[in-house]
Amino acid sequence: MSTLPRWTGHFTRQRRLIQLAFLAVFALLPLFDLFRFDLPAGRLHVFGSEIWLDEWTYLWLALMFAMWLIGALSLILGRVYCAYACPQMVFSELAHDCDALAKRLLRGKDPKLQKQVARVLSHGAILLMSIVASILFMGYFAPLPQVIDRVVHLDVKLWLGAVGAATTLLAYLDLAFVREDFCRSACPYGLLQGILEDGRSLHVRYSEETGPCIDCKLCVRRCPMEIDIRNGSFQMECTRCGTCIDACDEILAKKNRPGLLAFDFSGLSWRGWDLKRSLVALSTLSFGVILAVALAHRDTLALQLAPLQSDVAPGKAVAESHFLLRAANRGREPVTLAVHTEGLPADAVIQGLPTQPVAAGQEERWTLVVQIPETPGRKGLQSFTWVIDSPRGAERFPGAVLTRGKGA
Repeated sequence: MSTLPRWTGHFTRQRRLIQLAFLAVFALLPLFDLFRFDLPAGRLHVFGSEIWLDEWTYLWLALMFAMWLIGALSLILGRVYCAYACPQMVFSELAHDCDALAKRLLRGKDPKLQKQVARVLSHGAILLMSIVASILFMGYFAPLPQVIDRVVHLDVKLWLGAVGAATTLLAYLDLAFVREDFCRSACPYGLLQGILEDGRSLHVRYSEETGPCIDCKLCVRRCPMEIDIRNGSFQMECTRCGTCIDACDEILAKKNRPGLLAFDFSGLSWRGWDLKRSLVALSTLSFGVILAVALAHRDTLALQLAPLQSDVAPGKAVAESHFLLRAANRGREPVTLAVHTEGLPADAVIQGLPTQPVAAGQEERWTLVVQIPETPGRKGLQSFTWVIDSPRGAERFPGAVLTRGKGA
């Protein structure tokens, strides 16, 4: 693997290993069902916990923090996310590996057929990679074993067939024909990272202090973004991947000369921090603390109690009110509720009280009915209080029954 063109050099091998680590995370999250959107149920499964539809503010905050963090890192490290973690770049480099492996397998064969057969083999490997990536992607929306079982048995219903086919086709076209062209010209987030960096960000320094450039242009040919780093250290397309440094070191080492390219880390020292960097660091830390506090105080039990209707029971001198109690248990243990009232007369009757615990990850609903016998002294709105006892304590909700008095 180290002899492949895109696995040559210290910084290149280091980058590719980090890419494989991010690729492993992409595969392991759905494999162990650690992160999955359950769209029909309106829930997000995150490391054994569930975020429900009515609390997706937490997800939005987490995504905003992730975007902010990448932006803050771009100010310090430049466009490194693109080179080390972006799925577009990771899979594009794997597609280049497919090309190189196909050519290597056919080395020494008939030159007339070598190029065509190598292209077929490469596209076949890219298609297989696109299918696997599509299956993993769908594993973020349905349990991965279920997705794999349906694909194996060709039990592809509308969502699996349409979404899977579209995802596979787009991935194949992207990896077979587009690759880094998307990063160079169309990726808005990559351009945003390039805008955020400044003269103190991590960059590749070009210097001829140890001798002149021999103009071999290997750094240009090896560069994934096809730029000439000699034209400037802060080109928008530069992702700080270090490939050009490895290429220069490789060529000049043969002439017993040091390379002319190197990473410039001078802007990363504490002395290089200006007001802008301090404010960005402070705001990033504050954003992270707010998100952590919000998650720590996340309510795993949501209770709602609302009136439905109030009327006199037909054929009876009884005033009757209906209430809807909803209990959503977002925790991992069943929850038992005890419901009673305060302020109702002794002859009042309550029906529909909860008798079973609310299972973990479930929502239960009960229709509570309050009946008060009509008497001459009971006319108007009879207010009372619902009291719901749960593991987190007692919660009170207002209630009322409209009475008209006996004979009304």
